[in-house]
Amino acid sequence: MAFALGAAFVVSLAGCSDFDEINTDPFATSADKVKPYYLLSNAIIHDQQNPNDAERVFVLYWAALAHQDGESGSSIACGGGNDEWRGCEYNLVATSLTWANAAIELCDQNYELASEHEKALYDNIKQFGRIYRAYLLSEFSDCFGPTPINAGQGVNAEFNSVKDVYYYILQELGEAADAIKLDVVPSTDEAKCDPAYGWDASKWKAYAISMRMRSAMRLSECDPAKAKTEFEAAVKQGKGIVDNSQTFQIQEYGGWDDWTAVMSRVWNWQTMSATMANLTCNLGGAKSVDALKKFVKDPSVYEPYVKNANNYIGLVAENLFAPYTDNPTKQYYFLGLPENVDPRALLYFHLPGDYYNRTVNGYVSNYIDAYGSNQEVKIGEQTYDCKYSWNGLTTGWGRDDVATETQNPFWNGSNGAAYYANIPQLADEFRNCEATKTYRIFFAPWETYFLLAEAAVRGWAAGIGAEEAYNKGIEMSFEYWGLSELYSAYINSTSYNRVGTSVKFSHTTEPTATEMAYINAETGEEGTLTYQYPDANKILYPGHKLNDQLTKIITQLYIANTPYLPLENWSNHRRLGLPFFEIPTSVTSISYMPEWSQDSYKNGQNIKLFPQRMQYPARLGNADATGYEKAKELLGGEDGSMTPLWWAIGGH
Repeated sequence: MAFALGAAFVVSLAGCSDFDEINTDPFATSADKVKPYYLLSNAIIHDQQNPNDAERVFVLYWAALAHQDGESGSSIACGGGNDEWRGCEYNLVATSLTWANAAIELCDQNYELASEHEKALYDNIKQFGRIYRAYLLSEFSDCFGPTPINAGQGVNAEFNSVKDVYYYILQELGEAADAIKLDVVPSTDEAKCDPAYGWDASKWKAYAISMRMRSAMRLSECDPAKAKTEFEAAVKQGKGIVDNSQTFQIQEYGGWDDWTAVMSRVWNWQTMSATMANLTCNLGGAKSVDALKKFVKDPSVYEPYVKNANNYIGLVAENLFAPYTDNPTKQYYFLGLPENVDPRALLYFHLPGDYYNRTVNGYVSNYIDAYGSNQEVKIGEQTYDCKYSWNGLTTGWGRDDVATETQNPFWNGSNGAAYYANIPQLADEFRNCEATKTYRIFFAPWETYFLLAEAAVRGWAAGIGAEEAYNKGIEMSFEYWGLSELYSAYINSTSYNRVGTSVKFSHTTEPTATEMAYINAETGEEGTLTYQYPDANKILYPGHKLNDQLTKIITQLYIANTPYLPLENWSNHRRLGLPFFEIPTSVTSISYMPEWSQDSYKNGQNIKLFPQRMQYPARLGNADATGYEKAKELLGGEDGSMTPLWWAIGGH
């Protein structure tokens, strides 16, 4: 019984009734003591992830695999892993599925005992439970692969193929959305038990429709006919989540429980990745300083550091960074603040040296105590002020002194641990929930619009044009973060980011090599070089374009989904090879990635250079050897991180 957790539940009511905590079997107690929505509330809250699980699953796994966080790029993102951390995700979903299934069952068990109002509400709670269960199944399957559809139902769990799981998810979402009664209004006390929507029927239906769109699009490459049919059916059901007021999100708090902010641990620096730096540098027409004005105390401090990223690349330090990657900015360090950076990225990440200018300073003391507040870097006889510079960590082992076999002054340490001083890190606004009000986002309107844009590009009946949906997705993202005044300049920009993608939807001209100014890091001499964008013929994306409309859509979805939806960002890359992720680099072998070599980048990208899944925790094989063997059989390959899932590139 790999998933069955027993019948005894601890119901944490989170203030949604007069009972603070009930230790009971919900199937052996009266309806006036345990309501079905208590159990569904627990399912939702538990998957929010407590700090122990969030650090291991959300930060060290998902954010690293999605190339949002560069700090863990030398392990998980190279195919490594940790059995305990994988076990955290396994337990999280298993427990939440148990709560969700209990809620669904209790709706039927207690129906005859309920008042007329409660009966109507229970009818909806049952559908909400089916919708959230569908999400949980997708989360588990997107992480591990084959999944028991009957997980958490108190029976021996039998693994199902990824295809069967997704067909079930799509059926459940479609049926549940149709069955919701929009005229049922919960009482104030009942509404308190839903941390996302307050049991608002119209919002839950919108969530079901958008989740059906997401789930259908997951099958775009492996089962395009089914994907199209299900997506178009979802569009006919309604608009889905199309406004920020409908965002499926849950408020985060400080402390140590399931409500705690998922990115709050001070020791997780969550340093920006090279992928994120490349995607956002020079993207859009909004000025960096104009964006920073929205959330800093004194924007004038940045002016002396601003550089035009259209014709400037920064320092060239070939002897300090391992070169064995297709990262187009390898061995470069952008000295200064690019004149144009995606405004949202400047909100997401705290610039190096910007310790006192941000509106929230919850963790500043940790930066300064550990590494000081001086961003000066000395290379030979040259000294450079790296304050406010925009760079990221390349995936692999190319960033530390052990790998490069030399003292790298950019990292200021004997083992590379002090790179925090000169690379942007996740901003305090997402860490210090005692000072800011943050929400963990599970589904936002921008994703609905980008899904509609992708559907329209594919020629499906989306009910909206591709460009209109694309622009609307960007607009919703900018609105959510309070950046609406920068939207117009942003969407009309034709400048390329570091991987050759622009914002304007109709601008599909592919980038060409361009001349850029540089500084020799060792001598201080200035010169020009020819900057080469990635070779489109060698990228993972089958479309072999750097600036086509699908690349734009997924690039914008990736940026908008940061920082709260790393699992979705990772899934889109596995599905499409978008956006551009660099091949890992190292001067030593990468034990987790046996097909990697120092020449891999020369031959082009393939799925064996990008982790495809999380391995099942070891205890599954110990507790349920038969089930584990069935899961591996359905996986169609070994239980390894490089085995692609059915819907991913190479998995079908």
